[in-house]
Amino acid sequence: MIYSSKDKTFIIAEIGVNHNGNLSLAKRLILAAKKSGADAVKFQNFTAEKLVTRDAKKAPYQIKNTKNDKSQFKMLKKLELKKNYYYDLLKFCKSKKIEFLSSVFDRESIAFLKDELKINTIKIPSGEITNPLILEKLNLQSYYVILSTGMSNMSEIINAINIIAKKNIYKIVNKKILINNKKEFNKVKKKLIVMHCVTDYPVEDQYANLQCINTLQNVLKIKIGYSDHTKGIIAPLIAVSKGARVIEKHFTLNKAMSGPDHLASLNPKEFKKMVENIRTFETMNGVGIKKMFNCEKINKKIARKSLIANMPIKKGEKFTYKNITTKRPGNGICSSKINEYINKISKKNYQQDDFI
Repeated sequence: MIYSSKDKTFIIAEIGVNHNGNLSLAKRLILAAKKSGADAVKFQNFTAEKLVTRDAKKAPYQIKNTKNDKSQFKMLKKLELKKNYYYDLLKFCKSKKIEFLSSVFDRESIAFLKDELKINTIKIPSGEITNPLILEKLNLQSYYVILSTGMSNMSEIINAINIIAKKNIYKIVNKKILINNKKEFNKVKKKLIVMHCVTDYPVEDQYANLQCINTLQNVLKIKIGYSDHTKGIIAPLIAVSKGARVIEKHFTLNKAMSGPDHLASLNPKEFKKMVENIRTFETMNGVGIKKMFNCEKINKKIARKSLIANMPIKKGEKFTYKNITTKRPGNGICSSKINEYINKISKKNYQQDDFI
């Protein structure tokens, strides 16, 4: 489950519509995502009739990536998953020990995911962040919610969270966003994840705006993730380094396949490399406490210095900066003690390079 680990980034393979409406291809994508290290796969619950008007134009990236269909409606109609497919895919995910997630685009899909499929996390895509018909239907007491924020500003994000929570969790005072209800906020932050996102396919580097992850953390003070549409695998790693706890990335078997999102997706080899890099970062990031690790102990005696006779010293002679110094190895009296020994009387004879 998405909130189960404080240390491990939760990584979602966004299959989206890359199954092209084909159940067999959807299962192949699930298997490949599992092998590539994903914690979850995510689909999209929609019917073209409820999502878009019949004469709606396609987005520029859709026109570029799907040249056969002239209308957005016809394109999306081909990308629908049949309702009975979801039961099969959920069962398949459970058998492969990978979490099943889905985005919703209408109220009926929320009820379907919660009441029929019994899944515990619902994703709200960026395009629905200003849609009260969907936001008002959500129930944080019954499941977790992932809220994507592409195309939005802070005011719209705050408004969406307040609608989802059914409480004024945040308020804006003199252009500053403040927590308005601490008790309710503490409940909401346990069940809601806000995803930084820029809606384009693919997103050019200058628009990734990864610094916004820090802004969202500082302002909202809840768990932040990153839904990435850039090319390659660098942006998710940077996002994790900035504190993103959930990473979502489009996933395909082959970027040359027909469909609007394949070109902006990672293939299994790329996705696996992204996961490996994130896991390596988590290992290297450590606990943030400055201390000596076990691997350093053997080197401590080699690299640090001890108090050493700089020249022959007779018993009864005073230690001075001239006759004692510090040299490696560090298995004698620590060099930090030198000032404590100056002007003390030597209790024995020393030859040059003897430990004091």
